[in-house]
Amino acid sequence: MSTQTLNTTQTAPAQGATTGNWSFLGLLRSEWIKFWSLRSTIWLLACTTVAAVGIGTLSAWVRHTFFQQMIDMATEHGAKPTATELQANLPAGSGFELYNLPNAGLQIAVLVLGSLAVLFLSSEFATGMIRSTMSATPKRLPVFAAKAIILAVIGYVLATVTGVITFLISLAIFSDMPEFNLGWDTDGVLQGVFTGGLYVAAVAIIGLSLAALLKSSAGGVTVLVALLFVLDFAGTFLQLVPGEFWKYVPQYLPSQAGGRFLAIGHVDGMLDPGIAGLVLLGWVLLLAIPALVVLKKRDV
Repeated sequence: MSTQTLNTTQTAPAQGATTGNWSFLGLLRSEWIKFWSLRSTIWLLACTTVAAVGIGTLSAWVRHTFFQQMIDMATEHGAKPTATELQANLPAGSGFELYNLPNAGLQIAVLVLGSLAVLFLSSEFATGMIRSTMSATPKRLPVFAAKAIILAVIGYVLATVTGVITFLISLAIFSDMPEFNLGWDTDGVLQGVFTGGLYVAAVAIIGLSLAALLKSSAGGVTVLVALLFVLDFAGTFLQLVPGEFWKYVPQYLPSQAGGRFLAIGHVDGMLDPGIAGLVLLGWVLLLAIPALVVLKKRDV
């Protein structure tokens, strides 16, 4: 009897070690099921896709109308501007660049995925289910990692699919303007399609971090909206403050950094896309690191 007890005690850690390699995959599967457990989530993502594509389509139509009017006005004066000349005369950051058509409706996806990310964790705090989750995963941090991976993947796929559909519709809208030679090989188009998802994924992790810090759905969503939209709006007033320093501060806000991350080329007085991407990453880390510390140490 004592020999059997001793053997069982000695072999238990080994069994735990062999199954430990699969624990995170099991956690991912569990969190995946949680995310899709509500039918409203599917409908919300579907509506988000439709809304983002709709906004992108409207944006493409507006740009088409804008360029058509420019061509008509030039023709009345005996000129025939080329597509290159038309786009070269656009002011930097005008929003009429054609390469960013895939991401024209991206902001709605950013808002929805960010809010879903907040609810993905804060709802567990509200219902008390977080205690069961953390009891099953005492280290706690893998729970955050699993949720972050799921949100990042879903956000990336949603943004990429939305970008592809939007650009296909844009190609149809601009089909009567062959001089623009708009296509998948247009400089910046594919970059926009594949980086748009990174922006959405980053905002989703920011939303998840806010939920861990605040434990409140309303508080998390409110702060998220403030970070993405209210601060961006307030930043326009900072540019009116005397001094060169204040003119550059708004570029380091999450939404503006994300927008520049999706852009191409160098523009005087604005962050380069690579630097803007690092700024966006900095915002993610600024919120994710304290969130991990709090989640690890705080009672749930």
